[in-house]
Amino acid sequence: MDRRLSSPDDCSQVGSFHCTSNFSNRNIKTDHYERDVKPSKLLVMRHSERVDDCFPGWIEKSNVGGNYVPYDLNMPSRLPVQRPLREFINDTPLTRSGIVIAQMVGRGILMADVVPDIIYCSPALRCLQTATWVREICGSKGLLRVEPGLFENCTLYPDGSPIFVSPIQRLAFPVDKSYRPIYRQDNLFKGKEVIEAYNDRLRDTLEAIAEQSEIVTGNKKLTILVVGHASTVDMSVGLLREKPRYSTEDDLFEISVPVPYCSIALLQRKKMGAGWEPNPFVVPPITYENYTNKYNSHFVNRA
Repeated sequence: MDRRLSSPDDCSQVGSFHCTSNFSNRNIKTDHYERDVKPSKLLVMRHSERVDDCFPGWIEKSNVGGNYVPYDLNMPSRLPVQRPLREFINDTPLTRSGIVIAQMVGRGILMADVVPDIIYCSPALRCLQTATWVREICGSKGLLRVEPGLFENCTLYPDGSPIFVSPIQRLAFPVDKSYRPIYRQDNLFKGKEVIEAYNDRLRDTLEAIAEQSEIVTGNKKLTILVVGHASTVDMSVGLLREKPRYSTEDDLFEISVPVPYCSIALLQRKKMGAGWEPNPFVVPPITYENYTNKYNSHFVNRA
């Protein structure tokens, strides 16, 4: 028996730095080398509950003399960015319960040990908020890379582009100011985007994210979180498989039913061959009466 290890002078406190075992490990080679790797896991999730779904006409009803005054306890006590109320019409914030659900997903990601190293999100305010709360609760150090290519199909906006949060307003969130987007935001509403073009845009964006190398330390594997829309979750599973599956206009009609708020798909890069495969059993789901964030696997995994 090594008497040094049992000496009260050496290990008088649990975890003491002066414990002999700490000194004996000083010469052990550590894996602090850096290397370039591509992602091995992609977490793709839908944003959380949005105000306009719960409260139709909320902007008019909460407008008191030009000021926002909430009339329900599930509405945000104050709006997340300072801008005129009308600019929230097609770029809505989260409800208070939406924030809680996003936080619960962050806890699930932490429990499942798939904390993301890098986070991408759609420029929609609800996606910025969702990504921010997930990041805070799971403890990710990754900053938000705002990627316009992740925005949902433009066919949902027949009157033109929403007024997105400006680069200055985004500073209210932990965004990566050095990030250069894959897709230019001002190109989103140039011309009329049909569903086939949306498939192409999202596929190109997701493939670029999946092939982007990042510097990691040691043997660490790279995990990416993508926060987008209901169609983002469905189409990521279809477009990144070995034989891609495109979504049709009928598929995207009422897509929020099979892919509810905060649905999350974990995709793992195949070791052999091309493509990614979903693993739905990694992050614990959220379930309470009349709600679950589990997506309809029969729909999402369709041929």
